Amino acid sequence: MWIIIRVRMSELKEYLKKKGFSLLEEGEVERVIMDDYNFLIVNKLAILLPIPLPTGKETLDDLISMGIKYARAARISQGLGSPLEYKLDGTTIYIIKRYQNRQDLESGIIKALEGIESLRYFI
Repeated sequence: MWIIIRVRMSELKEYLKKKGFSLLEEGEVERVIMDDYNFLIVNKLAILLPIPLPTGKETLDDLISMGIKYARAARISQGLGSPLEYKLDGTTIYIIKRYQNRQDLESGIIKALEGIESLRYFI
């Protein structure tokens, strides 16, 4: 007798794939890769949104790219809601949102990304 075991793709992975984004797993760290922004999921229960800080050595193109990343992090963190934590690591600030379980984390990310999409259509 054969037993067929199916592993259902996570709701988040399906959503990201549908939007043209991807989820790259690197051990305990997962990277959500969007067109012009990436953020991390650490230990399956925390989201880290990076914001680069200027050092004074950036070109104009670098500063524009940094502004886009700042805007993405701000909109996503607004969608995730409070409480948020912050961590400074070199020339990057991380906005951190912690969850009690994976299902809440996934639904939080989806809700936040949907908020960005609805804003894009509104504008």
